[in-house]
Amino acid sequence: MSSGIVHGIMVTHGDLGAEFLRTAESILGPQSDMTICSSSGKSYQTLLDSVSQIVTEKSDQNIPVVLFVDLATGGCGRACVPIASRFPEAILICGTNLAMLIEFLYHRNRVDLDELHQRIIDKGKAEVFSRGRHEDCSK
Repeated sequence: MSSGIVHGIMVTHGDLGAEFLRTAESILGPQSDMTICSSSGKSYQTLLDSVSQIVTEKSDQNIPVVLFVDLATGGCGRACVPIASRFPEAILICGTNLAMLIEFLYHRNRVDLDELHQRIIDKGKAEVFSRGRHEDCSK
C-alpha cells in the first residue's frame, strides 16, 4: 500500500493535458496533486526547465512522480526523457490515453509505486484495440 499520494504531471501539446484531467475529473471527481505542463509557446529548453523544476521540488519532498507524455517522439517526450534519467524514481509514461490517467488517479494512493506503474501500462494497452473497418466496437 502506498503511504501517500503520487503526484502526476501531464506534459502535452496544446490543451490536451488539461482536457484529459478535466475529463477524468468528470468521472472521478476533483483531483489534487496534478500539474499540467503544456508545450504551447515554450521552447524545448523552457519546457525542460519547467518540468525539471516540478520534479526536483517533488523529489526534494520525497513525493513520487509520474510524468504523463502525449508523444514520445515529440518535444514533450524529448524534454521528459532526460528528466526521467536524472530522477530514476520518477516514472515516465509516453503515449498517454484517458484510461491510463483514470487508472493512475484511482489507484495512486491505494497501491505501491511498482504496482501502480504496471497497472497504468496494462490499462493503457488494454484500451487500445481494433476490429474490422465496418464492425461496431461496442460488440
